[in-house]
Amino acid sequence: MKRITFLIFLTFTVLISNLPVFAEGVSSEITVFTDIPPDAWYIADVNSLTEAGLIDCSEGRFYPDKQLTCAEAVKLAVSINQLHYNGAVLIEQGEPWYKPYCEYLSDIGVDVSALDMEAEATRAEYIYIFASALKDSDLEAINQIPDGAITDVAADLPYVEAIYKFYRAGIICGSDENRSCHPDEYIKRSEAAAVAVRILDKERRIRFDMKEPVKHTLEVIDGVTYIDGVLIVNKTYPLPPEYAPGGLTKECSEAFVKLQAAAWKDGLNIYSVSDYRSYEYQKGLYQRYAARDGAAAADRYSARPGHSEHQTGLAIDCNSVYQSFADTAAGRWLAAHCHEYGFIIRYPKGAESITGYMFEPWHIRYLGNEMASKIHESGLTLEEYFGITSEYAE
Repeated sequence: MKRITFLIFLTFTVLISNLPVFAEGVSSEITVFTDIPPDAWYIADVNSLTEAGLIDCSEGRFYPDKQLTCAEAVKLAVSINQLHYNGAVLIEQGEPWYKPYCEYLSDIGVDVSALDMEAEATRAEYIYIFASALKDSDLEAINQIPDGAITDVAADLPYVEAIYKFYRAGIICGSDENRSCHPDEYIKRSEAAAVAVRILDKERRIRFDMKEPVKHTLEVIDGVTYIDGVLIVNKTYPLPPEYAPGGLTKECSEAFVKLQAAAWKDGLNIYSVSDYRSYEYQKGLYQRYAARDGAAAADRYSARPGHSEHQTGLAIDCNSVYQSFADTAAGRWLAAHCHEYGFIIRYPKGAESITGYMFEPWHIRYLGNEMASKIHESGLTLEEYFGITSEYAE
């Protein structure tokens, strides 16, 4: 299968001793690539690299969603390094083809020996490769990004220094409203093009600031985990078997009655189909699901015993345990208003990798009006808000 890479064409690229100067007025709508839509967010970046001779356009396709391998990322980083600092790219391919590029990085003090060159590059690996191939003077900080501000980049994550360096230099800015990095996800060619342009042209770098992370207090009382006074139960933080309120807590029950009354005034009936479950009940439920669908599948929609929010007496499943509930009038009302009565949609759409569970528009968790409103307005999951994980130990 033909290898698709960024190719450096020195035979017709102007050799310069500085970064390529991208022409003003490069089209952001017209492209020579047939697989790039005219409204693609990355079209101007691809056009700039094509104009600079850094992307091969002879095939007529760019493959924007194709993921780069570590070897391809290394080649692109070395090519930009040599063009910038030496005025020309002089390295030729070896055996394997990427070996000379790895050796070049090694010679300038960049260790890529731990990377699998044939594997697809994660965002963290791509950032590390490029940040290491550039001098600090070319990565001058223009943004205020306090340590810990990137919520999905743990302090002990490999390449954390490179990630913060790129954020502060405005080369990357995150992929959502929370400016998340998603360091373990693979990088696409479209994303790589945007990064390359911001490396080459400082005028394209993005200015933004992030706030210092909020400090939270975690404590464990009788085997139960609390953060800022909020009881936490997920795949990382279990409850002991003996934790058994016996039903919904008084506060949760009263709040749900108020929620039901407000929905009823709007012509909607919201009711509980499942709420409190004991440790033993959850154990039997999970075992049945695992026997039917397999443990891996069951783990996506059912909690193992001791890890269920239903054991807290603070969780309620409403109306229908099908994802189509989200598209009903009751489901939409619940998502829009439950925080007004102290609840949140605990497992929102698109957050399975964070919460540990697939989208459950019916599952609400009681936190109290103030905390529920804060989390709702933040747009974060409970895990993101408190900066915690949801992963089983084994």
